[in-house]
Amino acid sequence: MGILIFLSASGVAQAGGRNVKNTDNWEFDNYPAVANFTGKLAEPILATHHEHIMRTMIRTQASQGPNFAGNFTIAKWGCGSPCAAFVIINAKSGAIYDPGFAVACADSNGSDASIDYKLTSRLIVTTGFSEKLGCGTDYYEWDGKKLNLIHFEPWPSNH
Repeated sequence: MGILIFLSASGVAQAGGRNVKNTDNWEFDNYPAVANFTGKLAEPILATHHEHIMRTMIRTQASQGPNFAGNFTIAKWGCGSPCAAFVIINAKSGAIYDPGFAVACADSNGSDASIDYKLTSRLIVTTGFSEKLGCGTDYYEWDGKKLNLIHFEPWPSNH
């Protein structure tokens, strides 16, 4: 019992052998990153066919420097209505992470798709369609190599 109280007080619980944030407070400040990039920006390494097709968007946005999780750049673009796609670029190495999904959804008011992030946070909030869960808001934590879904908030059925 004492261990459970300690884990709850620390804001961390274990689920399936991994730590899961135990909070209803899905805010950028709860996933801090140090924004301390210095040095020359690495040229993005275009490794896939999709990255080569989007090379101008990727290179242009990467050249503006980090905008996410301290040392990373999110490059995003429209992919139709309502649709937004993105990749995450390591400003130091040039490595590109493609999350493998686009964000899109239509509601009763029209289209709604967004990707929100901050330079000083490891949290990405996507509003739109989750392939597995439907329309709503997904909260992902960036671990430096991949996105981990930490919370999904479905849209109300009348949205």
